[in-house]
Amino acid sequence: MNAKRTILIGLLAMYLPCAGQNPLTTIIQKSSAYTKYRFVFNNPVKYHLQVIYTQVNRDKNNKVSLKKYLLEFPAKRYYYPASLVKLPLTALALQKINELKIKNLSKDTRLYIDSSHTCETREYTDTTAISGYPSIAQYIKRMLLVSDNAAYSRIYEFLSPTYINTHLHQMGYINATINQRFSSWCDSTDNRYTNGFIFLDKDSNAIYKQPSEFDSNYLQNHATSTVIGKAFKYGDRLLPPKNFRHNNYIPFEDENNILLSIIYPHAVKPSQRFKLTEDDYSFLKKYMSMLPRESTHPTYNMTEYPDNFKKYIYFGATGNIEDTTIRSYNIVGRAYGFLSDCAYIKDSKTGVEFFLSVVIYVNKNNILNTDDYQYDIIGLPFMSEMGHAIYSYELNRKKKKS
Repeated sequence: MNAKRTILIGLLAMYLPCAGQNPLTTIIQKSSAYTKYRFVFNNPVKYHLQVIYTQVNRDKNNKVSLKKYLLEFPAKRYYYPASLVKLPLTALALQKINELKIKNLSKDTRLYIDSSHTCETREYTDTTAISGYPSIAQYIKRMLLVSDNAAYSRIYEFLSPTYINTHLHQMGYINATINQRFSSWCDSTDNRYTNGFIFLDKDSNAIYKQPSEFDSNYLQNHATSTVIGKAFKYGDRLLPPKNFRHNNYIPFEDENNILLSIIYPHAVKPSQRFKLTEDDYSFLKKYMSMLPRESTHPTYNMTEYPDNFKKYIYFGATGNIEDTTIRSYNIVGRAYGFLSDCAYIKDSKTGVEFFLSVVIYVNKNNILNTDDYQYDIIGLPFMSEMGHAIYSYELNRKKKKS
């Protein structure tokens, strides 16, 4: 047997539990992804590689059950989640609206955002909305359609780090720490302050006033190996490596499980379900799967936002998606050389459906904040290959209905 192939199989056996019975091993070995990217599979620690494949099975009554296979690494080793943190916040925002139980208050209610701290800014208009006003729904649309960072920061402020982390921990995601806006001028102390919100009816009367808040807990993540890279570029200077101890963090398997719970809430434990209505779930799934060009309010230019703008798995190497019968309900992350996608792929024509979550670190020189990352030549093609490999396997997989 070829020596390099022996090394790969040995690595897979090391990281895949019950490797002989795990289809992920076989899929990788037989795929073009293995042929083209064996250097990634041979160096999983260097590339921070994590792959989670989840099969969707149905019984004779069409009840869904999920079976998960992992390329398993230490769960608490740090990777930068970037925009992956947007997914739990979209669900928590809808949940909080439901919990408030205030008459005429909904995700579509017009709102005004006040400011009372150095880092905070006011907002009372939104030119992307058909009404011209901001709302929780509009922020969620922008987050799910094009991974809008400003919209994320507004949802973060509406929820507050106290609400976010308390509820994620209650759901079993005890190692999740979300304590940052996406704003370069806000430090870790600034991010503990959140704006006041006023929700208004059509006559501009206040329906609900949420005061500004300060989180008394000084949050930091408890991941291991939080120092990433050999240097951090700041302007023309190279600084020591960045320590991500005070940055957002959510274990990759937790992020994957949150996606499972949104797509198939009744297939996960009740404690891991968000408190959402059927309309809430439909709303999230609609905008998770929508391509930017399919949206009217907000509207996006295909030149700036091609079809694969936030569709990495399966579509990563495709600018224009012609076959829209294959949909990706997903969330992505892209920063500091970390590229990630948690996706539910569904083909309405063939009936193929599966979950695939992948994170990979593509930073050859290992210097952060340079924009010299190999997203286009390694990361995106790798994710596309992995998506196609799992799709081909699922197309021929025999599903037993009990």
